[in-house]
Amino acid sequence: MKHIFNFKFGFFFFVGIVLGMLYVLISETNKVSETDVEEKLDEIFQIVDNDVDRFSEIVTDDFFIFENSKRYSTDEFIDFVKSFDIIESKREFKNTKIDTDFNSAHVSLEHHGEFDINTPDGKVRLIFDWLESAYLVEKDDELKFKFYFSEAIFDTIVPIN
Repeated sequence: MKHIFNFKFGFFFFVGIVLGMLYVLISETNKVSETDVEEKLDEIFQIVDNDVDRFSEIVTDDFFIFENSKRYSTDEFIDFVKSFDIIESKREFKNTKIDTDFNSAHVSLEHHGEFDINTPDGKVRLIFDWLESAYLVEKDDELKFKFYFSEAIFDTIVPIN
């Protein structure tokens, strides 16, 4: 009887170890990748700069952005972006830090942007530096933005001839 107990214990112990190892291997392959987060970061600004009407495709239903001390829902942010007559935009990101887990990611970064826009008084260049942070979640097998924080730490307006 003692040998049966040792066999059962050993068998279940072995099965437990194998299942644990499989879980670790499977979990690591399902973890959100930094590359996916970087691609989504590029995508959000491609959409903002070129096709803001698609913005709701890359955010969750309850998304909001805190932009320069104001909270915007998805629709409010789309309207805010559309209020500018942007001719050209350039963006640079630096000091990007990404943390991921199995179904979400957090990214923080420094963002520099220059925007040539038409105004009633002529063309101007808006120059901004922002500190930004975003939280992304997997929704329907796709990474989407749930929250975005953006605070300008520098801004200036330069007339364009």
